[in-house]
Amino acid sequence: MLRDRNTRKHFVTILSLSISLILIGGCSGSRNPDGRENVSGTITLNGKPLVGMSGILFSPIEKGSDGLGQGQINVGKYALTGANAVKPGKYIVRITSSIDFDKKTGKPADNTIQFGSEVPVDVVPAEFNRESTIEFEVVANKDNVFNYDIKTDYVPMMPANPITKEEIEL
Repeated sequence: MLRDRNTRKHFVTILSLSISLILIGGCSGSRNPDGRENVSGTITLNGKPLVGMSGILFSPIEKGSDGLGQGQINVGKYALTGANAVKPGKYIVRITSSIDFDKKTGKPADNTIQFGSEVPVDVVPAEFNRESTIEFEVVANKDNVFNYDIKTDYVPMMPANPITKEEIEL
């Protein structure tokens, strides 16, 4: 009987110690793989949170760098963490966003997915994505916050002759 109590005590002690070591070991490692740093912020379009299918991309300025970071923007907010976080260094920031237009009415769609009857249109002009010159430096062991207000008078409109999926050669 005594032996059973001692065995149980040892088992509980060893189990508790093992769990503690696992928890401590999990917390003491780096926050993100490969020395990446979290980057977060708010993206607005003329002062209002960016909506639609939106994303942010940090492209390394230095050739050959593998520090690329990307993520979704949800109602103006984003957070790049874990494998999507960004290595320290200088980056060109590219911001994209699109909304769907209904081909029948030519007006913004109602956010229900109706394949073939909607066409995506960029909300953010090329100067903020494909042609971007916006720079940001990610610094190690620092809160890296990148907030940006896109100032533009660009008005997204449905193209005159939108292409359907059936018309695209693959």
